[in-house]
Amino acid sequence: MMKRFLLLVLSCVLFVFSNVAQSGLKSLNQLNNQLAEAKSATEQLDAKIELIDFYAQVDPRKWKMSIQELIVIRKRYSERLSQQKIDIIFAEYLLKSGNMERFKQVFSTKLSTIVVRSREVLFRLNRIRFEYELALENWQGAKKTADSSLLLLRKQRNNAQSSLIYQDISRLYMSRSIRDSAFWASDRAISFAKRSQKREILVQALQNQARNYGYFLDLESAVQKELQAIRLAEELDVDHLKIHSFIEIALYSSYVGNWTEALGYLKRALQLAREFHDDRSIAIIELNFSKVYLHQNQVTLAFYHVRKAQRSFLQEKDLYHVAQCAHSIGNIATVKGDVVLAKTSYEQAISFFKNEKMEADLAEVYQDFGQLCLQIGDLSKAKYYLELSVESDNIVHSISLIDRYKLLSMLFMKNGDLRKALKFQNDYIQFLESNSIKRNDSKIAELTSSNLREERERLIEVQQRRIEKEKKEQEILKLQNDRVLYISLIIIFAIVFSLVILILRMKQVRSRQEQREAELSQTLLRTQMNPHFVFNAMSVIQSYIYDNNPEKSSQFLVNFSRLMRLILENSPKEFIPLELELEILDKYLSTQKMRFENRFSYILNVSEDLLVNKAMVPPMITQPFIENAIEHGQLHTVKGGEIIVEMKEVSGKLEITISDNGVGRKKSAQTKKIRTHKSMAIDITRERIEILNKKYKFSGSLTFSDLDDKKEQGTLVSIVLPLKYDTENF
Repeated sequence: MMKRFLLLVLSCVLFVFSNVAQSGLKSLNQLNNQLAEAKSATEQLDAKIELIDFYAQVDPRKWKMSIQELIVIRKRYSERLSQQKIDIIFAEYLLKSGNMERFKQVFSTKLSTIVVRSREVLFRLNRIRFEYELALENWQGAKKTADSSLLLLRKQRNNAQSSLIYQDISRLYMSRSIRDSAFWASDRAISFAKRSQKREILVQALQNQARNYGYFLDLESAVQKELQAIRLAEELDVDHLKIHSFIEIALYSSYVGNWTEALGYLKRALQLAREFHDDRSIAIIELNFSKVYLHQNQVTLAFYHVRKAQRSFLQEKDLYHVAQCAHSIGNIATVKGDVVLAKTSYEQAISFFKNEKMEADLAEVYQDFGQLCLQIGDLSKAKYYLELSVESDNIVHSISLIDRYKLLSMLFMKNGDLRKALKFQNDYIQFLESNSIKRNDSKIAELTSSNLREERERLIEVQQRRIEKEKKEQEILKLQNDRVLYISLIIIFAIVFSLVILILRMKQVRSRQEQREAELSQTLLRTQMNPHFVFNAMSVIQSYIYDNNPEKSSQFLVNFSRLMRLILENSPKEFIPLELELEILDKYLSTQKMRFENRFSYILNVSEDLLVNKAMVPPMITQPFIENAIEHGQLHTVKGGEIIVEMKEVSGKLEITISDNGVGRKKSAQTKKIRTHKSMAIDITRERIEILNKKYKFSGSLTFSDLDDKKEQGTLVSIVLPLKYDTENF
C-alpha cells in the first residue's frame, strides 16, 4: 500500500528554534565561567538560558535536564520578566517534544497576554505565538505574528532571525498549498541565511526549501536541496543537522519503492541521532523503520520498531505521533490478519484525528480502514470508509488518492458496478500521468515509469475480461480508454511544444540583452572620460614640470594613472564592490581638485551598513554627473564650491544622490559650448538603469532637480538602483 507522501514528510519535521540565530555560540567553558561570575539573579538567569540554548544545539538530553531544573527554581525569581523568560523556554521545550496539549495550556495561561520590551525575548515569544496559532489552524493569526516579527527585525537587521521567520512563513503557505508564496518565502529565507554569519541557518533554510519541493512533488529538486544541505553540514562539522536530511531522503526512496536505499538512510540517521542523544528523532526514525519493514512484509520487525516509537511518544506525551503509531499498528495487524487489533488501532487513531480536526491524517486512516473491510469482505463498511477518505482529504497534493482510486475501483468491481469501477480506474491513470515525479536518481525514474506501465497492463487485462462478458460495455471501455490516451498525448505534446518555444524565446532575448550590454559597456568605456579631461590632465602635469614642481606632478600622475587603470579594468563589469567604486570616485575627484587648484571640496557620505554587508553597484554610475557638476556647474569659479555624494539604503533600494552648489542647470544651458558628452552620458546612464530594471524586475530611476529654485543655483541628481550584495562566498 502506498502511504501519503505529505504526511510522511511532515511527520518527520523536527521543530527546532535554532537558538544559534540569537547570538554566536560560546564554548561550554565560557558559558560555565559566565554563570559562575554572574552576580545578580537576572545575570544568573540569562547565563542559564545561554547554557540551555547551547545544550539545545549539542546535547538534547542535557538540554531537557537543564530546562527541568529551571522550572523547579522558577519561584525563586520574583521579577515578572524573569518568570516570563522561563515560561518561554518551557514552551519551546514542549513544542520540540511534541506535547501540544501541554503547550497550548501553558501558552494560553501564561504567555498569551504578556507584553515584553526586550527584542530578543519578543522574537522568541513571537515564534512561539506563531506555532500556537498554527496549531489552532488560525492561518491569519500565524501570518500576523510572522509579519510582526519581520517588522521587529527590520529595525534590528538580524539576517539569521529573518531567515527563521521566512522559513516559518514558507511552512505556513505550504500548509495552505499556496505554491508561489511558499517558494517566495523559502527563497527569502535562503537569501537572508546567506547574508548572516550563521551558516547553520543556511542548512536549515535549504532543508525548508527541500520540504517545499517534496510537498509539491518535485522530488528531484527536493533531493538536490537535501544533498546540498548535507554537504554544507559536513563542511560546518555539525553532523546533527544531517539527521533531518537523511530522514527526508529515506522518505523519498520509500515513496518510489526503493526500500534498500530507504533503510540505508534511516540507519545513517539513527546512528547520528544516538550520537547526538536526540530521543525524539530516534522515535521518529523508529516509526519510519516500521513502515519500511511493513512494505517488505517483515511484520515482526515492523511491530517491534513501532512499539519502541510508541513508548517514546507516550513518555513525551506527543499525542499526535501516538495516534500515528496506532495507525501503523492497525496496518501491521491488517497484514497479520488480526482484525480485532486492526479495528481497535484504527478507531484509536480516528478518535484523535477527528477530535483535532486533522482532515489529512483522518483521510489516511479511513482509507486503510476501508481496505481492511474490503479485505474481509465487508463491502458496505468498505464503501463507507473509502468514501469518507475522499471526502475528508481536501489537500491538493494528496498522493493517497492513487491508492484510494485503486481501492474504490476494486470495491465497485466486486459489487458489479462496472461503470464506477472504470471511472476510478481512469482517475487512477490520469493521476499518475498528471503527477509524474522528478528525481535526480535514474533508478527512481525507472521505478516510477515501470510502475506506471505495470499498472496500465493490469488495467488492460481487467478491461479485456469484462469485454468478453459484456459486449456492450466493451465498446464503452474502448472509447473511454482511447479518449484518455488521445487527450494525454495532446496535452503532453502541447506542454513540450510550449516549453521548447519558451526556451528558444528566452535564449533569444538573453542573447540580445547580452549583446546590447556588451555594446553599451564599450560605448560607456569610450564616453566615461571626457577627452577634454584627459587633455587638461596632461596639461596640468606639463605645467607642474615647467614650474619645476616634481612632487605635485608625481602625485597627480600617480592618481591619474591609478584612476585610468581602475576605469579600464572595471567599466565592462555589471556590478563591482561599493568599496572599489568609492576608490574610483575618490581618485577622480582628487585629480579634478588638484587640476583646479583646490577651488572646490567634496564629501563621500556612504552608509556603514552598505560597506559591512558588501553592497555592489554598477561601475562609474555617478562619474558623468560629478563631471557635469565640475564642468557645467562651474564649481571651479564658484566661491566655496562643494560636491556631496551620498549612498544609502531606502526601503530595500540603493539611493545615490549627487548635489553641488554650482551655477545651476539654467545658467549652464545658456553657455555656447556644445554638451555632447553630457547628453550622451545621461542617455547611456538611463539605458543602463533600464537594462537593470528589466533584468532584476526593478523600478530604478534617474532624476534632476534644482537645490535653490528661486536663484536657480545648485543641482541635485538622484539615482535609484537595485540593492545587491556580494554572495560569492556562499
